Amino acid sequence: MNRRSKAILLSGVILLIATAALLLLCINDWSGLTKLASSTILWSEIAFFGGLLFVERVAQKTEQVITRSSVYFLLSAYAVINILVSIVYITFFKQSFTSFLVFQIVLFAVVAIAILIFLTASRSIYKANAQTNQTVAGVQAMVDRLNELALNPEYDHFSSTLKKLSEDLRFTDLSTNAPEDAEILDAISVIEIELGHLNENTGETVKSTLVRLNSLINQRKVSTGAIKKGRI
Repeated sequence: MNRRSKAILLSGVILLIATAALLLLCINDWSGLTKLASSTILWSEIAFFGGLLFVERVAQKTEQVITRSSVYFLLSAYAVINILVSIVYITFFKQSFTSFLVFQIVLFAVVAIAILIFLTASRSIYKANAQTNQTVAGVQAMVDRLNELALNPEYDHFSSTLKKLSEDLRFTDLSTNAPEDAEILDAISVIEIELGHLNENTGETVKSTLVRLNSLINQRKVSTGAIKKGRI
């Protein structure tokens, strides 16, 4: 348990003890639904701080901004509304068991469903962003490999072509997987291997592979554009 979670837990325990003490000191008449409503006040605080601890656990695997802002708001609203309504019932409607229970069930269901919806959406966005970051990292790695070859003085004869291909690939849509990516990766690997033992014969292979790589990068531009349009 991290420091943040420990602080939340400690704050929750202190507030629960303080609330229980205040209820015992301030309430003299425990008839009607006073006990039930008092228990609901304590439950609201448990749900609030328990929810905060739950958020700490799930935030790392969801889109944190959405998870924290939405769940914090819903938990706060649930606790405040529940506590205020419980106090009103204790004060004015001690015998209204049915309406109090109906209110509790409806409020809990609404908040629980809302939290589930937000968590599901947050999880989906997190997965999409993770996939995008993975794709960007993969394509960027290919760009870096081409750039590294271009900067190697031993391959000065192909430097300008490699640099151009590196820039062309960099300015494609790095966030989208394209069908050509595997072939681009394969072509870069071939170039690296051939340049590793460059001679007259391998030089021709490098040239032809560079031409093929240029074609693949141009195809990637078209593919990623089509994929984006399809998503829209």
